[in-house]
Formats: sequence, structure tokens, C-alpha cells
Amino acid sequence: MQDSFAFTDTSPVYQPPVHHLQFHGDGTSLFLLILKNLFLTVITLGVYAAWARAERRKYMWSSTEIAGQRLVFTGTGLELFKGYLKVLAVYVAFLALPVIANLIIPGSRVILQIMLSVAVLGLIPFAVYWSRAYLLSRTRWRGLHFGLERGAGPYAKAFIGGYLLTLLTLGIYAPAWLNRLRGILLNNTRFGTERFSYDGSNADAFWIGFKGFLFSVLTLGIYYFWYAAEMNRFVLSHTSFMGARGRSDLTAGDMFAILVGSVLGTALTLGIAFPWIVVWSMRKMLDRITFVGEVDFALVAQRSSAGNAASDALAHDLGVDLAL
Repeated sequence: MQDSFAFTDTSPVYQPPVHHLQFHGDGTSLFLLILKNLFLTVITLGVYAAWARAERRKYMWSSTEIAGQRLVFTGTGLELFKGYLKVLAVYVAFLALPVIANLIIPGSRVILQIMLSVAVLGLIPFAVYWSRAYLLSRTRWRGLHFGLERGAGPYAKAFIGGYLLTLLTLGIYAPAWLNRLRGILLNNTRFGTERFSYDGSNADAFWIGFKGFLFSVLTLGIYYFWYAAEMNRFVLSHTSFMGARGRSDLTAGDMFAILVGSVLGTALTLGIAFPWIVVWSMRKMLDRITFVGEVDFALVAQRSSAGNAASDALAHDLGVDLAL
């Protein structure tokens, strides 16, 4: 005789917490901030540029929400200005050194200029790493600061070696090279005392990039939007913090709208719509990103973070900053 009752498991299915990202800025307030910064920078003959940079970051940070809490930028215009002065002093020394050396040793100016130019190029990976360390050290969330572990040397080694290999392979190695650099930065990034983790393999990144390049050529660039979306999803899916792993739902259509819409919108309005486009793009990007999983913030403690504003100025002058 069969049982007349069927028993089923009615216990609730575990649903991991989802941590959302949002952007709350608006085009009008950003437009007014840009106008104010431009006016003050012009009338101070460029001196206010450092304060304008700090104000812009404070606005963008405070408009960004992660899991219900806003970011805070704690950097100041004064420290950025001092950083600019330090970098300026180094530039003046670089310009004066060959002249002085040529007076002491006639004919040495050209050789020394070449050596100094190579040295400046060698500073690029250090500027990238140190400027990121500065930005993270001035970023606070939930009362705790982010930070970047020491590691500029290994990063520079990977940067230079990968760059040379990319040249030798006519750019084919580029996706794996960039993924390796990304891994170093993310694995050395921490929030308080807890580190982020990145486990995306160079091989997987290479094939995504190679496929993206090949199909983009075959489709006259149309496939690029699918490649950009896939790479974004790949990076987020391999980024984690404690028990939470990143997830991106960006599609090729999203990337097309963001990239093409930004270019056309800015061009057709002669740049006037730029603030509104920035806000729209940030909202669209962050709305598609989440972190899924448990994060026990009780285990995260405060830890001091080192960062020098001069590195931010150096990265800006070398054109390798984050354009923030």
C-alpha cells in the first residue's frame, strides 16, 4: 500500500545577500561644479586646478553608493597643490641637469637627455601604482579607509616585461598583460584590514581579447561592444571581497549606448551635455554591477593607508591617471 501523503521539503532556500552599487549624482549640480572650477582656475591662472580636482572627486565619491553607504573622498586641494609643486621641482631639475652637465663635460647634454627621457618612461608604472595608492588611501567607506599594499616594484617589472612582450607579439599579448597588471592591483587592494581577491586567468583574458580583436576586425569594429561587455563581466566575476563575488550584467547594447551615446552627445552639444552624460553613464554602469555573498564587516578593522599626492600629480602629467 502506497503512502497517501507526499512529504516535500518546505525549508526556505538560502539566498545570499546582494550588495548593490548606485550613482546618485545629477547633471545640473555637476555642471555647476565644473563651471565654478573652470572660472576659479582661469582667474587664478591655473593655481586652483588642484582644488578643482579635489572638489570633483569629492562630488563623484559622495554620489557613489555601495550597499547603502556612500563613499567619501578625504583628499584636499592643498595636498594636491603641494604634490604639483614637488613634481614641478623634479621637472625643473631634469631640465637643468643636462645644461649643467654640459658646462662641466662638453658634449654630454644629448646623452644625458636621452638617459633622463628613458628614466621618465620607467616612472610610468610606478606613477600608476603610487597614484592608485593615493586615491585608495583617501577613499573612506563605512568609516574605514581603503588602501594598497606595497608592491610598486613587482608591478613595474610586470608592466615593463609585459609591454616589451606585447611589442614583440604585435599586440597579441596585450589582453594577458593587462589582466596580469589588473590582478596585481586588485590582489593588493584592501578595505581596512581585508584584501580583495582577483582570480581571472591570463589565458582566459587572452582568448577573450584575441576573439574580440579578430571579430572586431571582421565586423569593422561592430563586435567591439560585445567584447567590451564580455571583458567587463569576466573581470567582475573573478573579483571578490571576503565572501562576496562581483557580478556584472552589462550587455553589448549597454556598452554601445554608453560609448556611442557619450561621444555623440558630447560632440553634438559642443561639450555642454558632458556633465549629464557622465551622470547617465555612471548610473547605467553601476546599476549593472553587484557583489553577491556574505561580508562580515565586524571582522574588518581600520588600518592606516599611505599615499602621496605627488604621485597623483605625476600620474596626471604622464597621462596615466584615472582621469578623476
